[in-house]
Amino acid sequence: MTLLLTLLLAINPASGLDLPPETPTGYSTPAVALEPATRGTAVEMTPTSPPPTEVPQFANDCDEMHFYRAKVGLPARFDQIGWRESNCRLETGVRTSCCVGWWQLNVSLHLRDRRLVDRYHACGVYSFHDADGPGDQLRHACAAKALYDVVGLSAWAATA
Repeated sequence: MTLLLTLLLAINPASGLDLPPETPTGYSTPAVALEPATRGTAVEMTPTSPPPTEVPQFANDCDEMHFYRAKVGLPARFDQIGWRESNCRLETGVRTSCCVGWWQLNVSLHLRDRRLVDRYHACGVYSFHDADGPGDQLRHACAAKALYDVVGLSAWAATA
């Protein structure tokens, strides 16, 4: 890297690069550590929750959506909204330009909303990938419940 910078300066000495000297003025030997470096506390990342281990078998997609809707405490109206928004499908690729899943959540937008971000994280939703496909049913339903608790049915005003 030093060689490259030296070559660049030789080609164009007026390049305006403000480079530090190789050896600071007044020092003739490199520094020697007397003790090992101490590191700060490590940042803990919260992993996405695994999908539930005991999931009943469902006759169809709407029965599955109904099960998770009831499990998180969403009102029965969400069975109808889910049918209209996604045809009861929660698969990778069931999305519009902005929204994903049974209830077409705009997860990217919601994660920027200070009222929702902690609630979404409590559900294990850190990006739209966490609510967009098989294994994400409980996270998706939990995120929809968080949104409903904050804004009511207004998020689904076009279909409510």
